[in-house]
This record gives sequence, C-alpha cells and structure tokens, in this order.
Amino acid sequence: MASLAGSRSRSDPIVVLSRLGSAAHARRFETTALERLHAFLASNASERCIPLLDVAYARAARIADAGGDNSASHTMAAQIYSADVIALLSAEGELDAADTQITLGALAETCTLPLAAASLDLFLRATSSPALLELPPLAAAEIQLRLLVYLDVAADVSLWGHTPGGDVKCLVAVGIDPGDRNARGEARRAMMVTGRRLASVHRSHFETAIVYRLGAPVAAVVARFSPDHRHDLRAYLDAAASSISPVLDRNALLERNSAAERALLTTTEARIMRIGFDLHDGPTQDLLVLGSELRQLSEAVDPLVLDSHRELVRGRFDDLLAMVGDLDRQLRETAHSLESRSIVSRPLAEVLHREMEAFSERTNIAGSITVQGDPEMLSGQQRIALFRGIQESLSNVREHSGATAVEVKLQVRRSSVEARVKDDGHGFEVNRALGLAAQRGRLGIVGIGERMRMLGGAFEVDSQPGGPTTLRMSLPRWEPFNSPSGGQG
Repeated sequence: MASLAGSRSRSDPIVVLSRLGSAAHARRFETTALERLHAFLASNASERCIPLLDVAYARAARIADAGGDNSASHTMAAQIYSADVIALLSAEGELDAADTQITLGALAETCTLPLAAASLDLFLRATSSPALLELPPLAAAEIQLRLLVYLDVAADVSLWGHTPGGDVKCLVAVGIDPGDRNARGEARRAMMVTGRRLASVHRSHFETAIVYRLGAPVAAVVARFSPDHRHDLRAYLDAAASSISPVLDRNALLERNSAAERALLTTTEARIMRIGFDLHDGPTQDLLVLGSELRQLSEAVDPLVLDSHRELVRGRFDDLLAMVGDLDRQLRETAHSLESRSIVSRPLAEVLHREMEAFSERTNIAGSITVQGDPEMLSGQQRIALFRGIQESLSNVREHSGATAVEVKLQVRRSSVEARVKDDGHGFEVNRALGLAAQRGRLGIVGIGERMRMLGGAFEVDSQPGGPTTLRMSLPRWEPFNSPSGGQG
C-alpha cells in the first residue's frame, strides 16, 4: 500500500531526510525535529492518511510544549509522533512494510539515532499505543506481531494459546502457516516448561516468549529469525509478550461480558418476536374480519341508498376498505420486521435498504441510506442492535419530526461501527424531550441507548429547535481469539 511513500523508492526517504535533518537546515528555517519529521511524512502521504498524521502531530506538539519546548522535548515528541503514526495507520489498515521502513528511517535521521535504537524505540512505543487497545483484541495482537516482521526483526511470528484439551492452538500467524508443526512444537514446549528460555530454540532458529496473566502462562509468542538477523530478538519478543498481555486481558473481559450480553439480547428479542407474533395472530386477523364485514355491509346497504347518493356511499365504503387494507399491510410489515431471524440471516445492507424503502412508501418522507465497510463482519447481536436502533429512529422521525427527508449512514471500521440517522425536521430540546418521553413511558430512544450500552457502545442525540436532528449509535468491534488471523503477511 505504501501510504507514506508516494512515488519515492524505499531508499529515497533517508537520503532526502538527511538533508532535511541537517543542523544547517534546522538553523536556517528554525524548525524542530518534530516539525521536520511531520513535514517529511506528510509530503507524500496519501490523502486519506493526512488526517491521521495531523492527529499524531497535534498530540506530539502538546507533549513538546509540556516538556519545555526545547530540543530534548521535541526529540521525545518526534519519537512519540512516529509511534502514533505507525499505530494509527495500522488501526485503519493503511500500514505496510514500506511505510514502517520509511517512518523508521525518518525517525533515525531526524533525531540522529542509530537505526537499531530507533527501531526498538519505535516498536516499544507503537505496540503499547492506546490506539491499538481500541481495536478488537485479535486485530491488535496481529498488528503488534506484524511490526516484528515489518521492522525486519523476525522472518515470521505467531501467537499460540491453550486449547480446552490441554494442547496449543495458533491464535495469530504472520508470514507463517498457522499449522506449522515446528512453531507448534516450540509453543507447546515453552508453555509446558517452567522458564522463558529454552536451549532448543537456538538450534531451530526460533525464539519464544511467554505471555503471562496473573502470573500464569496463557500464551506464547514464537518467532523465527534469519541467521543474519541484525537485532537482539529476545528483547523484542519480551516486549511483544508484555504488550499482548493487556490485549488478552481485554479479550477475556469481553468474552465474559459477551455471554451476559447474549442472554440479555436474546430475552429482549424473544419479547419483540412475541409482539410480532401477537400482531400477526391478533390485530392482523381482526382487520381481515373487519374488511370482510365492511364489504358485506356495503353490499347490504347499497340497495337501500337513494340513487342520488349511491355513488357517494360506495366511494366512502371504498375509502374505508382501502384504509383497512393499508393498515393490514403496515401491521404485516411491522410484524415481519420484528423477526430477528430475518435480520441475522439476510445481508444487513439489504435489510436496511428494504426497511428504508418501506418507510418512504408509508410516510412519503424521502429516505436515503449509505453503507460503508462490510457489515457482515458484525456479530448477530450487533446487527440486531443496530437494526433496531435505526428502525426506532425512523419511527421517531415519522411520528414526531415533521421531516421531509431522512438520511441513514452505516460505517463499519476496523475498530468500531457507527450508525447515523439525520432528518431535516423541526428538531427539539434534547434533555427536555428525553425527560418527557421517559415520564410518559415512551422509551423508544431510551431503549436505543440501552441496547448500545449493553454491547459496550454509545448513543447520542444532537438536535435543537428548528433542526436538524442527528442520532448516532456506535459499537466496538470484537472478534474472539477462536481462529487464526487471516493475514499471512
């Protein structure tokens, strides 16, 4: 991908930056190490990466100011900036080996660091970045290990954990087959023998580090190095194991919460489906009977009406029958939309488009929907929660907003998923409206927030009298450590 390389070759950046980082250049233009580094990386970065570099630069600039705005603080800020760039690009799926080498060379030249020291510093800071902890644990661990390969520290690397039967399984594999028997053997020996180093690892060109939780070994990082490797792999692996430990802690917490979330959502969905069945078996059937009775009444009344009024009476009966038919259709659509199985079994984008089409047809409110990313990667609970949230938001638009248009946008990122519903209605005072809704038992919007919080997400309403109104729902992405990583780098 080479998001930072532009049209340059891999060797060009260091040559160019050595001139940018020269003392004469710095004195002439009065630039700091942080400023030169940011200007260099941003000069050929892709358009979608510029905002990420700007975020990293803003944080680093604040750190430089807090450190006294001197050469030492700016050097430290440049190191932090480089690590943030690596972490942020990784989190957005924009980082490759060339970007890593460009950033490493730029950091070494700008801060006048030996390349080996710059490499270790970059790895230590990037793998402990808060940006990675916001990702699904599996994605965060994969990035932490992939940096070992991108920095030319290891030829390949893998993460192994225990199976319920007492063996080991591959959780993440970078540059190696998840079923590699040699790596599996190293992981098995490391996790079943006390101590972090084994004499056998050097003979097989492997190094292994144990990941501990509460003093107990829970995983092993296994890396294969080349005979001409330039780094002390041991220091890198120990750092990788330390950085992966909190990721595994977070994964364990999410796994415990997931069971409770599934139980709560299953109960909620069961109640909603019960309502759908009740609508189908109760009011819908009653409407069929009412329609039949109206037709019979129309036929019975018709001969008794004066010729001068017959067409008017027939028209009124036709209007009533049309209203009954429309109400019957709406109830059936509502009952169908309450079926959770259809939400999970069909593509979410398709379900949302059909919901929007039905909404626009019923209300004459112009609706549009945009789906970015792959919503099929979401869990069943997340899909249901987002659909219900959007569905309830559209219901509020129909009943209360006076809008002529509504826009729905669903964006699935690597670390999160966000849904936004925006209408051009008359708006309202948020706190007052939510308070009144709760008092009157109208808990639709409140229910959206509860669904989001049950899954560790967030919900907010932005509105004011005169409009517009925007509802935002967001959920964190999470993939349990139950299968090898897809990336084989």
